[in-house]
Amino acid sequence: MQRHAPCATQSALPPRDPLEVNLGGLLRNGHPLGVWAAGVLVGLRSLRRDPVLGLKRLVLPVSYWRSREFGYAWQHLTCPPGSRVLDLGSPKDLAAMLARHRAYHVVATDILPQAVALSQRYADAQQLNGKGAGRATGTVRSEVQDGRALSYPDASFDAAYSVSVLEHIPDGGDTAAIRELLRVVRPGGVVVVTVPFDRRYRETFVHGQVYERKAGGSEPVFYERHYDRRTLHERLLSTELADVVDLSYWGEGAVRMESILARLGPLRAPLYPLEGVLAILLRPLDPDDGGHPMAAFLTLRRR
Repeated sequence: MQRHAPCATQSALPPRDPLEVNLGGLLRNGHPLGVWAAGVLVGLRSLRRDPVLGLKRLVLPVSYWRSREFGYAWQHLTCPPGSRVLDLGSPKDLAAMLARHRAYHVVATDILPQAVALSQRYADAQQLNGKGAGRATGTVRSEVQDGRALSYPDASFDAAYSVSVLEHIPDGGDTAAIRELLRVVRPGGVVVVTVPFDRRYRETFVHGQVYERKAGGSEPVFYERHYDRRTLHERLLSTELADVVDLSYWGEGAVRMESILARLGPLRAPLYPLEGVLAILLRPLDPDDGGHPMAAFLTLRRR
């Protein structure tokens, strides 16, 4: 397999069009405005081949929290163009953004076949499937995989990421998944992960269908966990396979925008087009020093 330079420094891409050049600095820094604009471009580029998908992205280019999560991934995935990158279950437009703007060859995986089909739909709509004549040099290939037992050989990717996924894997599946991500990334490569965080650990169970699981009878099924510092370290960071490059806690200050948006209900719809920009209100926090921590973002480097 072709090897690439370590994911240690940012590499500039050759310019493709003026808008992408203008986005370059914002995207490298993970700024919500750059991520929002990249979401708009996904919509515009999808309109001709998949009008429904394109319109959906133009109505909601990127949601409130996704804007910060995508920005963090953008900032910490620093492999050069042409790198082979694994996506484990992340929102399906992120792979398309990274293939388009970073020229990565992304293998986008999910445990659900319908989610894999949506990922490939994004790739096809923007000619990122390696078959079209698009200007991007990156590609997206979508595959069904179980993150707890990936089928790929050791050290077969330059980097990997998983945005808001591990918290949904029941029992010890989150620990198994982080070890699998590290196993398939070559030494020196990074794994970027985002998960919900709270000062106290908690788990949520719901009735009905949750991803590949379905509740039986009156028994609820596991939905997600919110990590605290102890469980974050025990379940995701206590591994001999990697060093912690970055661990930051993100949340809201005085303005609780997530609660405001939730209370709006149907009246929230007019704000959809600009929701990603509102993520400027989300900031790094010290969980022991006030504020409202809501997510943990972490980057690990494979030893």
